[in-house]
Amino acid sequence: MGGQDKRCLPSMPACNGEHGGKKARQQALVPVVKQEPRQEEVEEEEWEEGELTSHGGSPGSAAASEALVGAASAPAPPQIDVRMDMALLHCQACFLPLKPRVFKCETGHVVCGYCRGAHGEACGRADTHCPELDAVVGATKVPCAYRDFGCDRFLVYHGAAEHKRVCPWMPCSCPQPGCAFLGPPAALLDHCSAEHSRPIIQVRYGRPWTLSLPLAQRWHVMVGQEDRSVFLVSLADLRVAATAVSLLCVRPDGAVALPAAPHFWCKLSVEHPRGDKDEMVMMASAVSSSPLSAGPPVPGQGMFVAVPHELMSGDVLAISVRIDQLQPPPPASTAVAGRAPASPPPSHARTTTRRLQ
Repeated sequence: MGGQDKRCLPSMPACNGEHGGKKARQQALVPVVKQEPRQEEVEEEEWEEGELTSHGGSPGSAAASEALVGAASAPAPPQIDVRMDMALLHCQACFLPLKPRVFKCETGHVVCGYCRGAHGEACGRADTHCPELDAVVGATKVPCAYRDFGCDRFLVYHGAAEHKRVCPWMPCSCPQPGCAFLGPPAALLDHCSAEHSRPIIQVRYGRPWTLSLPLAQRWHVMVGQEDRSVFLVSLADLRVAATAVSLLCVRPDGAVALPAAPHFWCKLSVEHPRGDKDEMVMMASAVSSSPLSAGPPVPGQGMFVAVPHELMSGDVLAISVRIDQLQPPPPASTAVAGRAPASPPPSHARTTTRRLQ
């Protein structure tokens, strides 16, 4: 109501009264003329009618418009860079970063809500809530730990460790033994091509690709054309006269837990060089993630397909690789308690069987 009273001009003393209604009806009759108006007059009349409607008919819309204008024109609060002892931002019971709500015990120890009960039994009641500290720990931001590798985000301090676990700029290692490269997955493509003269295999999701991989090269790099995700195909000798072939996505281990992170499903198959489909090996599974910090996959660990030497042609392995990009899993609230949500396999992989000769 206060916003409507301010709009009452001296020449219009009764905005909501009887006289105001008569005047509004008189003004509504003014534009009704038989002569075709000019475009400028039409626009002016429409503007005037809109003004009458906003003043007398819908005070909520006028207030909303003023709020939008105020929000757009409000300047961002000033920020500063400071240095402080990290211990001041940590719980004095569990020594982890403080999260709102923050409490203080009778002896002055600052603890988080999780430690409030146990610390109160050992030291004294921790019933004093500190809203000022809530505001501080909720607004204190630090740069990403991988800023030097390209991440320009600033994170609330108590959430920085979780971001570090899934940051897409987390550096990965080179699969070549002894190579000291360390950089984001996108830079790994240029490094493998320039420093190790390895071709980068371009693939599209949802269709099989037949690759001829030299056995002398123990790893091969692939990249998805749709989203530039980097994949590594590794070859390793087994003790049973066979070669283990595995595929993984080069990215942080925890990236698969992000709601918007893509999930992948792969199918690896090798047929006999003569084309006999009755002699083949095949594997279909979800694609794991790794930044290769510990090097390529260890032979015989994780998901792999064992290819007998009789299915190879000389020193080259002819293998069919299909990668499917799956829909992200449902939110954690809809997942089964105690289990990480998993994306369902593609329809073509749900009925496949494994044939090992």
